[in-house]
Amino acid sequence: MDFKFTKSERIAQRVLVESGLDDPTEFPIEDIILGRNAFYEEKKLIGKEGEIVSVAGRSIITINSNIKFESKKRFAAAHELGHYEMHRKSFPVIFDTEEDLLNWYKAGPLETEANEFASEFLMPSEIFYNECNNKIFGPNIIAKLANRFKVSKTAAILKFVTRGNHPVVIVCCQDNKMKWWKASHDFRYFLEFEKDKTPPDGSVAYELFTTKKTYLEDELKQQIWKSDWLRMKNDDEQDTKFYEYCLHVKSFNYSISVIWED
Repeated sequence: MDFKFTKSERIAQRVLVESGLDDPTEFPIEDIILGRNAFYEEKKLIGKEGEIVSVAGRSIITINSNIKFESKKRFAAAHELGHYEMHRKSFPVIFDTEEDLLNWYKAGPLETEANEFASEFLMPSEIFYNECNNKIFGPNIIAKLANRFKVSKTAAILKFVTRGNHPVVIVCCQDNKMKWWKASHDFRYFLEFEKDKTPPDGSVAYELFTTKKTYLEDELKQQIWKSDWLRMKNDDEQDTKFYEYCLHVKSFNYSISVIWED
């Protein structure tokens, strides 16, 4: 697959090569960080998921020991490694909250670059695409990708939108308000999106925020209609079936909806 890579993604690829890694799941992330001449530690942090402090040519990456899930801890560590590789000379102290790590397409340039680095470092694009190629898209694919690369489902979804094998659009909402969206390059429909507006009442996201209804297992893939999220060509166009997988991030009352057509 012929991908176009950002500068941050290319730096992640270089670090993988220099570290002698074909697959980053082969070694613990803390060992990789130590191999890059940075010190790694875990301790309780207040209001932060991770931080990096660089003084006199030495850097310490600290990850919040209160993070419950190893997949989330791995991404936070890879994110800080991205800051180390790209930003330590210009910014001696950088810290990141959970919200910084979630807001991929809303954060400032430093956080966007660190997220892109972490995503490519933990889920190399070529391997990621091969893992989902020739498979029918659905929530089960996201779960398998998350398990394969030892990342969260959120991280797997955000990677899939740029490196997956099926056209999708994702919409991030918080507190029943739409915040940002991202479509894969081959998604050919127009999303009806207005920042801070309530998600459409036919959507799974709207149902989540207004009724607290969540779906599990075989019900994760919910049938919706094109008109629920997407612009119709004209009044005569016949509505068609689409699907929505809505992942709820309880800590910040976020949802990430994946919308697609079979």
